[in-house]
Amino acid sequence: MLNFVISPSLKRFLSYVKPYRWSIIAATFCGLLKYNIPIIFPWIFKDVVDRLLSPSSYNIVKLHYTMLALIAIFAFWAVVTYLRSYLADRTSQRLIFDLRHELYVHLQRMSLSFYEKRRVGSVASRLLGDISVAQNFVGAAFTNTVMDASSLFLIAFLLFLMNYKLALVSIAIFPFYVFLNNLFKARIRKTSLLAREKMEEISGDVHEKLSGISIIQSYTREKSEEKKFFQDNREYLSYQLENVKHNAAAASVIGFLTSIAPVLVVWYGAVQVIHGHLTVGELTAFYAYLGMFYTPLNRLTELNILLANSQSAIERIFEVFNTSPEVVDHSAARETGPMKGEIEFSNVYFAYELSKIALKDINLRIPANSTVALVGPSGSGKSTFAKLIPRFYDVSAGTITIDGFNIRDLKLSYLRRKIATVPQDPILFSGTIYENIIFGKPNATREEVSLAALSANAHNFICKLPKGYQTEIGEDGLKLSGGQRQRVALARAFLKNAPILILDEATSSLDSEAENLIQQALKRLMQNRTTIIIAHRLSTIQSADIIVVFDGGRIIEVGSHQELLELYGLYHRLHEEQFHKMFIESVG
Repeated sequence: MLNFVISPSLKRFLSYVKPYRWSIIAATFCGLLKYNIPIIFPWIFKDVVDRLLSPSSYNIVKLHYTMLALIAIFAFWAVVTYLRSYLADRTSQRLIFDLRHELYVHLQRMSLSFYEKRRVGSVASRLLGDISVAQNFVGAAFTNTVMDASSLFLIAFLLFLMNYKLALVSIAIFPFYVFLNNLFKARIRKTSLLAREKMEEISGDVHEKLSGISIIQSYTREKSEEKKFFQDNREYLSYQLENVKHNAAAASVIGFLTSIAPVLVVWYGAVQVIHGHLTVGELTAFYAYLGMFYTPLNRLTELNILLANSQSAIERIFEVFNTSPEVVDHSAARETGPMKGEIEFSNVYFAYELSKIALKDINLRIPANSTVALVGPSGSGKSTFAKLIPRFYDVSAGTITIDGFNIRDLKLSYLRRKIATVPQDPILFSGTIYENIIFGKPNATREEVSLAALSANAHNFICKLPKGYQTEIGEDGLKLSGGQRQRVALARAFLKNAPILILDEATSSLDSEAENLIQQALKRLMQNRTTIIIAHRLSTIQSADIIVVFDGGRIIEVGSHQELLELYGLYHRLHEEQFHKMFIESVG
């Protein structure tokens, strides 16, 4: 009746059940009692009709005792029903909690390349939606299956015990039932899987578009996005309607078959009663048992569909689990104590894909506590160079060392604690300003947070807000201005107090007042740190100790601002272009 394959993903899912096996066993035992205790009633009712109500053997005292015994039995039934429901649901909730937590931890460990290939909404649908579907598997597979199967076989045994000919008549439709059940189940499983995949696509698209709603509105693309969503939603609807059609057909056809069985039983049974081969009590009990027989049978049919949907969800969950992070600690990775911040690239090559080499033969030594600016055309390799230092990616060839240690020999957690990153577009999280600053050092005191904000020129504007540091800033800090967001991000970097600082030029899109405040904060932040600046405006990095010029994934020039100007190479050309543009804009 049940038809599902024990796949490797399902086996792994079952491993999460092990800590709760005794709760599941107890829930299953209570379920057996819950589903099978009511089976005694038709048998007793048959005895009441044929014996206690017969004029020749009428016994009112025995009737009272029998009914009181039934009431006591059903009181016990109520207790085990509660225990079964409580134990099964509590176990499934705890198991899914464990699975969701472990999946979230796994997602935290995944490399940047994983997220660059997937939409955030798609990943979230695995964490939230698929795990919720998989939750159904716990109660269904470990309790309902056993309960319904035991009821089915026990009732079948009683039917044949009472009258095997009548039992054969009642199960005559069973082969048709099994065939149609499997036919509809296959169709429902296929459309359910298509619907879930489409919903994952829609979820990813909605998350992406709502995150960029300001761009959609500024370019007046609402209608085109509405049209695209309508088309995707309509495709999802078509799968769901197909599912509705198959479910309705299954309910109709299988309901028809289960309705025919009692008709055949009454028809044949009435003839047997007329001929004296069957008592009225036996026919009544048989009819009652027949209704009980098809109830677990129908539940097993629905269970088949539920298990099919749960299995597809489990496969999708463990598809993520089976994807390993590309950047991991090796067994001998270690921490080295205080870090000075001397960085050296030796013959480094890096490719995002085999056919797409981003960095070629990079050799560069960055002294501790120096300021290095990375310049070059868009796509020349500046950002990739910076991402290799905290091991967001691993080099394809060559080595990167910090203080003489290969960064692959350092623990990732240790390495990244020693590096603070301030992106051009600051990343803030929904919550309070205080929570966003303390993200840089979770165990920091309030005094340390305030000092970091002061250093970032953020304390004054924060204190003017209605709730100060406890002001909610909205998703991605939407309630703050660009300059305010950047200063909160700088405060977070101040609080982290890492020896290596990576800056994606933080003032390229701000007004002059905000830029001055941030430049002041940056000068303080860069003191006594190895600072790497991804430069967009050459006017901001003229005082850098070293300027590194990238082009086509290679380092083509290295030197101070004056030295590079005198080379009359790419840096000189970029410098002339930017200052010519600034001159034209000032004149205009």
